[in-house]
Amino acid sequence: MIDHRTRAVTGLRRTHRKSRSGCKTCRGRHIRCERTAFLPRNCERSGRQCHFVTKNKDDDPSQAPPVSVQFSFPRVEATKLPSQELFLLQHLASFTPDVQFIDNKYSMWMRKVPTLIADHRFLLDVVLGVSAAHHSVTVEGPDSAQLALYYRGRGLKGLQDALSNFSETNADAVLASSIMLTWYMCDWKEWSSLTHGIRAIQGSMRPFMEQSAFISLIEEQDVTPEHLQPLLPTATDTDKPDPQNISDLDELLLRLQDVKSYLTGYNAEQELELLEKIIEFTTTLRSKTPMTRVEDQFETSKLLRMAVVTLPPTLSRKIRRDPKAMVVSAYFYGTALVVQPLFPAMGAMFFGYLALQPLTELGRYLEDQRSDPIAAYKYNWDEAAMLMSYTAETVRHFRMRLGWPTQPRHAVHAPYSPPMYSPPISNASSPPDMKPSPGELKNPSPT
Repeated sequence: MIDHRTRAVTGLRRTHRKSRSGCKTCRGRHIRCERTAFLPRNCERSGRQCHFVTKNKDDDPSQAPPVSVQFSFPRVEATKLPSQELFLLQHLASFTPDVQFIDNKYSMWMRKVPTLIADHRFLLDVVLGVSAAHHSVTVEGPDSAQLALYYRGRGLKGLQDALSNFSETNADAVLASSIMLTWYMCDWKEWSSLTHGIRAIQGSMRPFMEQSAFISLIEEQDVTPEHLQPLLPTATDTDKPDPQNISDLDELLLRLQDVKSYLTGYNAEQELELLEKIIEFTTTLRSKTPMTRVEDQFETSKLLRMAVVTLPPTLSRKIRRDPKAMVVSAYFYGTALVVQPLFPAMGAMFFGYLALQPLTELGRYLEDQRSDPIAAYKYNWDEAAMLMSYTAETVRHFRMRLGWPTQPRHAVHAPYSPPMYSPPISNASSPPDMKPSPGELKNPSPT
């Protein structure tokens, strides 16, 4: 009889069945990966880093030029990053130029974030979470949403540790992390605690604010009225909005239809697509108005919070030279200012920081183009000026609410009236297993 226990083993050893899926760390250890659980328990118990990579099948890397992580993040040692973090940084590098294309209150210090993340891991986690959240919104990948939750959780934990050791050396990273987390925070109490924490951090930074990239944000804390600050986390209800605020929303809906009529006369598919989303959001908001529960206000604001951070890249690249892109962008930001009074729980400056300065810059772009003979010959900028006079009014009204001086309107802006033309009809969990191809890592798809 043959003793099977003494039989020599020949050939290759069969691969362990439990190692064929999951994170790269668990596959290397030949154990089942608990990637469906909310926490990466295997890797956490053993003190190992959980390595995942990310991919979306709909991405087309041939659409975008190569983006170098080393160029965008010069102090980050990319070769030491897990694959999914490298992918998210490359995705971030593909759309951050469009975030900074129009200056807002965040632009100056956002340009310093790429150097800060090399020294502060918690800020890197927050940045990766923002990138994953943006990817999940623009590409609608469920795995990206899980990545956003995972890195948000890591970023929050690291931020808490940094706050316990707050100093001049980590102050900018702490403030940057806190502000970016508000863009995609999912819970009202967490969001409110974070915004009030930001105010406390701003106050603590006063002794060394001259050395900070946040000096304008720190100084502006003193000029925002107390009644327009965000409510405390314990708040449950607010007063009903003034009838005038609802009338302003109704007027906005009418103006958006005027812009739609304007765009219909041109080959402006991208602009119309964005405008339809603005109209959809505004119509949904009107159906919910008045909202008095803070939870309802916060939930509805999710549709706008991430969107207002960045315009679609292909649109923002045309914004200085194309009146159609300029008009739609102005209404994109103008909508944020008009609807802000309907979200009193969130305070005035959350949307104000993001929308006020871009609208001012768009007004300057418009005047530059109208005074340029070549641009004036190519496009009808007077048409754009007529439509954008409404968004200029939204800026003036917003500044009046804050008690700030209102800047004089340019004389070249025509008073708003309906168009007189007839256009032709014509979330912290284990990151999911998303593996990009080598070509995709070199050429991330545009969003």
